[in-house]
Amino acid sequence: MQQQEDPQGKPLAPVQDYPRSDMEFGGIKPKSLRREEKSSKCLVYVLTITVVLGTILLTFGSIFLRPRTPGFKFRSVQIAVENTNFGDFRFDNTTGSVSCGLVVVGEFKIPTGRAQARKTERLNVSVDVSSIRVPNTTSLSGNISSGILELSSHVKLSGKLNIMNIMKRRRHPEMTCFMKLNLTGSSVHDLTCD
Repeated sequence: MQQQEDPQGKPLAPVQDYPRSDMEFGGIKPKSLRREEKSSKCLVYVLTITVVLGTILLTFGSIFLRPRTPGFKFRSVQIAVENTNFGDFRFDNTTGSVSCGLVVVGEFKIPTGRAQARKTERLNVSVDVSSIRVPNTTSLSGNISSGILELSSHVKLSGKLNIMNIMKRRRHPEMTCFMKLNLTGSSVHDLTCD
């Protein structure tokens, strides 16, 4: 028995032409799934850019925005304030002292000033040294007769460090120097500072 086809009958439509709304076929995805993938990719890109920029800013901050105490040097009759920061160091009036043993024999003044970013500010100072305050003149006279006088100096600056108008910190560089003054040759020997 053969079945005859009904000429009036219509064939059923193939399933691929009219997919069900909850099915995927042949790489065709519903629009709602495509939007979720795009939005999740966008979120990943935004997070990646945020992490990269954060890393760059932290690296920049740790290298350039780290406040360091400016250096301080004593050179013959000059005091040099060496600023290695990326910002200005403004310091106040300060008084330093020169000692012979434990007795202060002289004082010097450092005026208000500014060491610019990554530069050295040199200041001329003059010191009046007097032996009036030294109680034991025999040790002093022994040093003077040998032609060498051992002196030490101490100074502590106080100032503000302003790094790129972002960070402002108070810093207090301090310097102590030991020197031997040659009285016959009018020169300074064995100058060591820390």
